[in-house]
Amino acid sequence: MMNMKTNSRAFKILAAATAVLVVTTVVLLLTIGPWKKSTASGKELRSGRNKETTVSLEDGSDPSEEGVTEPKVPEITFGESVVRTSPDEKEESGGLISEGSSETTEPTTEETSQETSGTTEETTSETTKETTKETTEATTEATTEEAEPKETKSHSDGSYDLSGMVIVIDPGHQRHANSDTEDLAPWSDEQKAKVSGGTTGVSTGRPEYEVVLEIALKMRDYLEDQGATVILTRSSNDVDISNVERARIAVDNQADVFLRLHCDASDSSSARGIGVFVCSRGELSDYQVKWGDWLGTCLSEATGAKYRGCDASTRYSGLNWATSVPSFLLEMGFMSNATDDELLSDPDYQHDLCVGVAAFCQKMKNR
Repeated sequence: MMNMKTNSRAFKILAAATAVLVVTTVVLLLTIGPWKKSTASGKELRSGRNKETTVSLEDGSDPSEEGVTEPKVPEITFGESVVRTSPDEKEESGGLISEGSSETTEPTTEETSQETSGTTEETTSETTKETTKETTEATTEATTEEAEPKETKSHSDGSYDLSGMVIVIDPGHQRHANSDTEDLAPWSDEQKAKVSGGTTGVSTGRPEYEVVLEIALKMRDYLEDQGATVILTRSSNDVDISNVERARIAVDNQADVFLRLHCDASDSSSARGIGVFVCSRGELSDYQVKWGDWLGTCLSEATGAKYRGCDASTRYSGLNWATSVPSFLLEMGFMSNATDDELLSDPDYQHDLCVGVAAFCQKMKNR
């Protein structure tokens, strides 16, 4: 009886031990299986990261889990803080870099390179556009400034070849008139005053003899610069030279052009413009009016003044005694008109007169 009780107790203990062993085995199987699977997945994940540049966490495993090495994320340091970049964050936040970012998928080397390149290209493009814009604006502004018409003088110089020409210029009148008389012409016994007093400017108050000499001196220098030989019948106001004597200077020097400079006057204060007078007699009479028109036209083109035409007559002793050379009496403007009077003393207008005469002399040389 005792043996049966002992055997029964032993059987119960054995059964309990077996049950514990079975339960333990089951627990171990349930525990070890997933652990091995997880370990294998971790190994494959680490192996995949070493072989490929793209990481996939589809199984939902935590990269911070023990036994898994977290891949390094590019870090940008601003002062003491550290921020991590993520393509998703940039896309969602418009390029904003978030601080202390949580678990995100690491961008691959290729993606990072492309993104960096794209960002660099975009920045470079924007910089280039901005620079180009600034340069274009600066260039446009400079071009606009360069394109604006500059202030110019009323005259425009030409290039003339007056070499070989002899030009005699007679500044009309003188400081003191000479009322003594002389023959009006070689073919006439009519007498005329040797030199009249001339007129006076209504606005400037300057005497004609002073203004015409001022212009004559400038005209001499200008024509000489163009290669001409220029002779003045007078170079000062304190002289006493008659009109016939002046004409003889031109004839004796075989002038290619004999130009008598005068300023006009009229009872009408509105009378303005340029006039030319020539002799209607002599060996050159058939050409004098045509040449006179050349002179008036050249002066009008250079100064903008109205050309009133060429008048041929025998009224002027200074022309009548110089019919063997091309002779012209040039009325450069009306001193009885305030505007003309002021222009005749204006340096720019005086220069224009010189240019017009040079253009005329060029035509005479090439005729």
